[in-house]
Amino acid sequence: MSAILAVCGTEFCAMVSDGRMVEEPVQNNTPHILTEELPKLRKLNRNVCVGFAGDTMAAVQIINAVDEYELPYLTLEKTVKILQEKGRATPCQPVGVRLLVGGRGRKGGFQLVSLGSAQNYAPQTQPAREGAYLIEGACSHTEIAPFLEEYVKAQAAGWKKLEDVATSLDGCIAALAAGDETVNTKYYRELIT
Repeated sequence: MSAILAVCGTEFCAMVSDGRMVEEPVQNNTPHILTEELPKLRKLNRNVCVGFAGDTMAAVQIINAVDEYELPYLTLEKTVKILQEKGRATPCQPVGVRLLVGGRGRKGGFQLVSLGSAQNYAPQTQPAREGAYLIEGACSHTEIAPFLEEYVKAQAAGWKKLEDVATSLDGCIAALAAGDETVNTKYYRELIT
C-alpha cells in the first residue's frame, strides 16, 4: 500500500513517496482507499530521512519510536538501531513493512539502509561511493526491481542536477501507479544534502 524510492550519492540523499493509503489486507484485488495524501517520508533532522512501504499503521508506530529521543542529535546509525528494535516488537499485517533510512552517517559519508519485517529488521547498509548512486525502493503489492531498472537506473547516467533525480523518481512512481491501485501520483519528497 505504498511506494518509496531513494537515491543516495556522495553529496545527497533523496527520497520520494506516493500518498495513497489503503486498507489491508486488500480484498479481491480492489483496494479500499483510506486517504490519497499520506506522506510516507519523514525528515528527522538535517542528516537523516526515513521512508516506508507496507503496513502503514505498523510503520508509523515503528518510525514514531524516534520521538523518544532528541531528534536534532539523532544519527543515522542510532535511528537504524531504534527502528530495528521497535520493528521487532511491533506486529504487522501480512503485507509487511519495509523501511529505508538515508542520509549522513556519523563519519559524514552518505549511506542508504534498508530493513524490513521479512528479514526480521536486519539492516542492509550501503555506503555511497564516488561515481555511483545507491538506488533502493519498495512497493507493497508490486515487484519494484523492474521499475527501478527502467525508470531510475537507466536514467542515472544522465543526471546533471537534483531536479533530474526527482523527475526520474516521480516517473517511476507514476509507472507503478499506472498498474498498481495501491499507489497514486501524489508525490512527497525529502532531501538531505
